[in-house]
Amino acid sequence: DRVSKKEYLDSELPQKKIIIDEETLMDVEQIAIGSFSPLEGFMTEKDFYSVVEKMRLSSGVIWPLPIVLTTNEQTRKTLKVGDTISLVYKADNKTYAIMNVESIYQINKRQFAEKIYNTSNLTHPGVRRFMDIGDYFIGGKILLLRRRNSPYKLYELTPSQTRRIFAERGWSKVIGFHTRNVIHRSHEFIQIEGLKKSNCDGLFLHPIIGKKKSGDFEADIIIKSYEKMIESFYPKSSVLLCSLATFSRYAGPREAIFTALVRKNFGCSHFIVGRDHTGVGDFYSPIASHEIFDKFKREELGIVPIKFDKVYYSLLKKDYVHESDSPNHPEDKKLHISGTQARDILKKGKLLPEWFMRKEISSLIIESIKKGKKVFVD
Repeated sequence: DRVSKKEYLDSELPQKKIIIDEETLMDVEQIAIGSFSPLEGFMTEKDFYSVVEKMRLSSGVIWPLPIVLTTNEQTRKTLKVGDTISLVYKADNKTYAIMNVESIYQINKRQFAEKIYNTSNLTHPGVRRFMDIGDYFIGGKILLLRRRNSPYKLYELTPSQTRRIFAERGWSKVIGFHTRNVIHRSHEFIQIEGLKKSNCDGLFLHPIIGKKKSGDFEADIIIKSYEKMIESFYPKSSVLLCSLATFSRYAGPREAIFTALVRKNFGCSHFIVGRDHTGVGDFYSPIASHEIFDKFKREELGIVPIKFDKVYYSLLKKDYVHESDSPNHPEDKKLHISGTQARDILKKGKLLPEWFMRKEISSLIIESIKKGKKVFVD
């Protein structure tokens, strides 16, 4: 862990500084606690180009997404390679980390958005954020001085903590699940089916709680939905729920690899990869996030993907069916509800069909809406 063990007085902190937003602060923290291992800081120019072109760090280690610190031209003029700087969170003006500046560089962001996201279309939320951040990139190792405040800190376990819990429970094989949504029956199906298919000892539920796009579920209701599942339905001895303080990058196949490697750092041996995993809109093929895993040797990845295609409810079988397991199933006997349809039904105060979402989860969401709580991202 790149976390400081000593208190710094304000007078000891570097005077040069970069002001960072919440998403960058989340990256700082995840680098420091080991979630983004082997990263020890924000990417230098050498690593950035290597990751974008080869999906590997300059050392050759697999890493698919740039994790970068940016700033504007005015701040960049105050910095030089070799400086030690403070990273100051704009919301409270406190220094959360210090950083050694190893690299200062500028790129053609539109050109590299195409390489990272397969598009430079500004309707893509990942591209939009990438284009909105500063034009100058600052690379170097960081040292975390304090953790960020969060209402979900109880759930934000570090990789060393989850690995210890897995060991204490005797879980030698663990399957991880990444999500930015409340739980519905299809997700429930692939979680339990994934646990069986992988022959794992435990299921690691790891929803992200950082910023998402409009229409996504807020973090609070996601956590509560999984709490309800564990309290009422899931075997407590086989499930661990934590939250991951990062944000959706909507980078499709590249982010699928990223989400798997992060869960490897938390101690998972297997990882569930759903249809259109970490995608958005129609920017990626629904199976692109499956195919990208085939570009790397299993031994080198260090985590086994458990792939699921579309899951639907069958009126014939009165059960959930993995599409690839029943390719000739009649279309008129398949039931689906889109995320947009589900939101519209819930906003009207109506329960979703029991085959789509458990009544207890639908009721939880509807009650939250009635109480005036924010359930969906604006």
